[in-house]
Amino acid sequence: MPEAKQNSLVIQELVRRANSHTQRLRKIDEQIRNINSKIDSGEEQKIKTDKLNKEKFSKIMEKVEEINKNLSDLKNEILKIKDKEKKFAKNKRVETVEKEIELLSPVKHEFVTWSEFNREIKKLKDGSKIAVQP
Repeated sequence: MPEAKQNSLVIQELVRRANSHTQRLRKIDEQIRNINSKIDSGEEQKIKTDKLNKEKFSKIMEKVEEINKNLSDLKNEILKIKDKEKKFAKNKRVETVEKEIELLSPVKHEFVTWSEFNREIKKLKDGSKIAVQP
């Protein structure tokens, strides 16, 4: 009997250990499932983030291409303006033309008749004779 009791105690100890090991295996299995779940959700989040980043990047690239096109258009317009600018009159030339027009403008000058002109010439001739004789 002592042997049966001893066998019973050994069996009980083996069952207790088996239960303990089973319980630890369940905990480890649950932890692995939690870790796998976290990994899966992390991967899903990464996939979503990558998709959003690709969409944003493609939009940014479209904007950059549009900006490059606009810059190219602006450069062309600037070149056209520079070409037109070369054809413009220089400030000095404009001032010279203004002075010439002012000299020829009948609005700013008085008209004289031939008789008045001859009289003034005669005065100048007479005045020069007087001035020449000391």
